Formats: sequence, structure tokens, C-alpha cells
Amino acid sequence: MILVEPVETVAQASLPPMLAGKFARLASIDPRNPLADDGDRQTLSLFGREDLIAAVSDDYRPGRCSPAIGVAGVFEEIETRARATSIVIVNESHERSQHRGFTAEVARRLRPLGYDVLAMETLMNDPPGLAEDKRSTFLKQPTLPYLADEDGYYLSEAGFGRLGRQAKALGYRLFPYEPNEDGPAVERTWEQRIALREEGQASALAAFLRDHPGTKLLIHVGYSHAAEVPREDGSRWMAARLKQKTGIDPLTVSQISCRGSGNSVGLSALPADEPKGSFDLIVDHPDARFERGRPEWRKQAGDSVVSIPYLLRPTTGWRVVEARPVGESTASVPMDRVAIRPGEDVALMLPPGRYALRIIDPVAPVAVAKTPVNAAH
Repeated sequence: MILVEPVETVAQASLPPMLAGKFARLASIDPRNPLADDGDRQTLSLFGREDLIAAVSDDYRPGRCSPAIGVAGVFEEIETRARATSIVIVNESHERSQHRGFTAEVARRLRPLGYDVLAMETLMNDPPGLAEDKRSTFLKQPTLPYLADEDGYYLSEAGFGRLGRQAKALGYRLFPYEPNEDGPAVERTWEQRIALREEGQASALAAFLRDHPGTKLLIHVGYSHAAEVPREDGSRWMAARLKQKTGIDPLTVSQISCRGSGNSVGLSALPADEPKGSFDLIVDHPDARFERGRPEWRKQAGDSVVSIPYLLRPTTGWRVVEARPVGESTASVPMDRVAIRPGEDVALMLPPGRYALRIIDPVAPVAVAKTPVNAAH
């Protein structure tokens, strides 16, 4: 592992708008007490600090379940069932990077089965008629080996960026399907907003499949978007609507229903409090563990623990350290991005290679923009 000098230092004000907003959100979190007032857990996770939220987040709290009966290994079962359909939907917690690493492995295994499009909830869906120079990088420069920070809200988390790199290397086409909110703002209830969004997502995906016959589609979503049947409150989410529109029974895989039932990833039975038929497979990850502030699953996936040089560590407030392959544009989602505080010995997690470092000190604005609508679920 080689860290190449010089280290670049940049001001937050020079960053693209959406990324600068994320840094501003981080700066608004008290580094001495990051979980005060319930904390901004998604932002801490986005900047590589899942270790700070694991003790208080429901998405890390053990939710042990009974083992699934009559199934093969996790990936073998997914492969077998994926052969019987042309749509596979995998959900995630927006606070657990391991879920993105899991989908990256699913993408690798499904590619030989003919799956060729990866649709991701997080991808920016450019409005019709947008000028070419304003379009998202993944659309106007699809051959780049990386995703750009401005390509989507959650993509700034390094694990999400690596999912994009893996998909591009495998030859997947990336497809955005989040509805565009055109026209004047309309006051709606929470239930109305959910229904409108889910209908828009399902309609966009169904139209794409209609226009591209023979496509096999892998969809990466958050939380309940993967539910195949109405939830307890009667709400119908994207997967249920897409199934109805296309007549295709998707393979739905939940990573959020069970946690910590074993020492390795396995398949569990659907919990009794979930509506029957919600998901086809329940992936049960072991309890999260951390080494020097970073998730151990990345080490198990081939990363090395790399010390941040002492002179780069902050003396006050947050500092964000990024690592990119030497020569790569700083518009890319870095191979790793982590926020550190004074006195911490938090590490970078990197695969073999030569990396250039960049450091940025977040600055809080007078008012922080609200999280986008697709950052809630």
C-alpha cells in the first residue's frame, strides 16, 4: 500500500454544491458529542464513522431470527432464484456500508446470468431537456471507471462508490429511476408522498423494461422499497407496484429484517412481525465489528488497514481524509473517505494500490439544507 505525496488540502467552499452540503452537515455535528440530540447518523455513516452510531442505531441493534429452512448458501440461493426471474431487488440500511458491499458481490455473481442493468435509488435522475454540461457524470461520461460525488446523495460513502466501480467494471449499465419533482410544491401527507414516489419509481422502471426487452435488472434500494406486499399500514412500495405493472415476480432480498443471528452471513426466516411474502430471502449479517474505527467487513473483503500520517490528523474539529488512485479526478467518489477527530487513531481502509490523499476541514454554515427526500428511506 503506497500513499503518494504531496497531500492536497482544499477548502470546503471549492467543493461541488451537493458534496459541500454534506461537509456542512458534518461540521454541524459536535465532534465531542456526535450523538447529541439523537445525532445525524446517516451523515456520520456517509463519512465512514459507523463505529460512532452502531451502539444507538436500530439498524445495528441485534434482531435475531430463526434460520431459513431448505436453502443453500446465501449467494448460491440468490443465483438459483435469479435464474427464474429477470428482476432482483436488494435493499439496504442507509447506515450500514456492508449492505453495499453485499450488493456488489451479488452484482458480480449475477452478471454471468445475463443481468446487465443496475438501477440504484440514489442515482440522480436528470430532468428532461437538461443541458449536456449540466447532466450527471455517470450519464454524460458512462465509460469512466468511477462514479462522481454529485451523481447521487448516498454515493459519497466509499462503499457505495465501490459498488459503482464494481458495476462499471463488470459492464453494467446504470439506470436512475427516482421521480423528478417538477412543478409547484404541493402540500401532501406522508402517506401521499410515499404513494406518489413509489408509483413514480415503479413506473420509470416498468417503462425502461418495456423499452428494453430482454433486460435483466438488478435494483439496489433502501429499506421498504423492496417489499413485495403491502406493509402493515397498507402502504404499497416500489417492488409491489413494479410486480403488478410488469407481471414479473421479482426476487426480493432484505438485508434489514434480521441482524446478528450468527457469526457469518446467512439466510433467516421472515420475522413474524413482517407481512407474509414481504421478501423472498432474508440476509442476516453478523453483528458489526470495528477496528480502529472502521468496519471489519472491509478487511475481510480484501482491504488493508492504513494509518493516517500523524501530521495530517486534526487538532480541533473534524477533518476528512480522502484516498483516490493516483491520477484519478477529485470529482470521483474516493476509494475511502473518513472523518476523524483530535486524538483519534482512525485508519483508512484500502485495497492494494497507490493512492493520493486529500484533506478537507468541514465548515458549518449559518443554516444547513434539509436532507433530500430520498435520503429518508
